[in-house]
Amino acid sequence: MSSTVLYLAIVAVWAVVLVPMWLRRDGEAGFRLLHKKADDTQELTLEEPTLEDAEETLDEDTDTAPAPRRRPGRAAVIARRRRRTTGLLLLTLTSIVVIATGLAPWWVSVPPVLLLAGHLSLLRVAVRMDAAQRRAEAEDRARARAEARRAAAEAAAEDAEVIELVPHAEEEVFDQYADDRRVVGG
Repeated sequence: MSSTVLYLAIVAVWAVVLVPMWLRRDGEAGFRLLHKKADDTQELTLEEPTLEDAEETLDEDTDTAPAPRRRPGRAAVIARRRRRTTGLLLLTLTSIVVIATGLAPWWVSVPPVLLLAGHLSLLRVAVRMDAAQRRAEAEDRARARAEARRAAAEAAAEDAEVIELVPHAEEEVFDQYADDRRVVGG
């Protein structure tokens, strides 16, 4: 009985890992169950490739370069993390229920608990990395704005017309406290 539960626990742990990989979304085709698309598969041949085949393959590869893969958006990454956390949490809770009902020994819960703990520690690191990336992007944007303002100010300074001011002739300013001044009427 306990070996059956052990096998079921192993299958459940692998299911948590493998099912999300099998059900990855593919842009236009919806869900896909294999990692390769139908047009990427190649026929197996028993003949050895010749030099001419290699040259043709090389020519074909240079003409049709594969398009670069887009990085998943932030929402997709968060959704994937949430699904993984939920799956591991459900697996851990299931193992605890199986132990509480007496169907399995206590050590059956160790793998799911370790997987959940490892996942949570990786999430902690990922959150720090995301925060550092957002901070770096904000600094880059601020630096680009400051540089754009500085360039606009320099462009405005280069386009500005410089007017030369000519000093006026010195005028005598009346100072009532000057020593050489006399009071009127005295």
